Amino acid sequence: MLNDIRAVLSNETEKNTPGFWRRRFRITIQEESTFQERRAFLMSGRRIVFTALGFVTIVVLTSYFFIAQTPLTQYLVPGYIAESYKQDALTARLQADSALKQLELQEIYLGSLRTILSGGVPLSLDSLDGGSCLIGGGLPAADSVDMALREKVEGEDRFSLKRNGPNLDSDDGFDVQPVLGVVSDGFSFVHGHVGVDISSSGGVLVRSVEDGVVIISTYTAEHGYVMVVQHRNDKVSIYKHSSSLLKGVGDVVRAGDGIAVVGSSGSQSTGTHLHFEWWVRGKPIDPSPWLLY
Repeated sequence: MLNDIRAVLSNETEKNTPGFWRRRFRITIQEESTFQERRAFLMSGRRIVFTALGFVTIVVLTSYFFIAQTPLTQYLVPGYIAESYKQDALTARLQADSALKQLELQEIYLGSLRTILSGGVPLSLDSLDGGSCLIGGGLPAADSVDMALREKVEGEDRFSLKRNGPNLDSDDGFDVQPVLGVVSDGFSFVHGHVGVDISSSGGVLVRSVEDGVVIISTYTAEHGYVMVVQHRNDKVSIYKHSSSLLKGVGDVVRAGDGIAVVGSSGSQSTGTHLHFEWWVRGKPIDPSPWLLY
């Protein structure tokens, strides 16, 4: 009987005892030597848990701010790559791709010139990127009125550039002037100047001397913007030091069509002019007899 009473009292005590969340705890701070109480905190189990979670959250957020939002990241996080390094790597890759493309175009250009110098005609130019018909800048966009006026002026200029003098060796010559101006440096095969320099104002259109097809339209460090046009009867015209090119590889041009703009591009340019070369059957010839003075 006594045991039953004790069991009932124990069950009643356990029922009246609050759980962990509501149970109150006393947290004291004492000196180590004297055990004198300095501070005491009365907290429930729920408050202890929330306080601990809040402290952990503050520590995590503070650590994230000082590590992720400061330069300390690259020193504390293994394998981390800064965004600036990524941008530098991307820029370097783009520059390398551009340099490789320019090198490829330069190799094709030199190969075409070697073919021309050996008396052949460069035909395999499929790997050369013609790109846009307007390279390295050019003329601004024009409306229909401006385009009509431009066509009228170009038509008049095309006929005004026709030679009125005697037809000198028509099989090897040309009828349309590449640009009007004064020859500042003549043809000299001995000195390696296999063309003529024609002084002209910047922005003047350079015109094709005959009907043909553009086989090279590119930029080189020495000669700036360069265009090469293949004509009938194994004739080739070369135009160097332009400020921009108006035609791309594969474009068909007529005699008198504007193909470039006079400029002074390239390291070998000494002023605003057009360097013009005239090749017939793989050999450079002096174009002076067919130029207007």
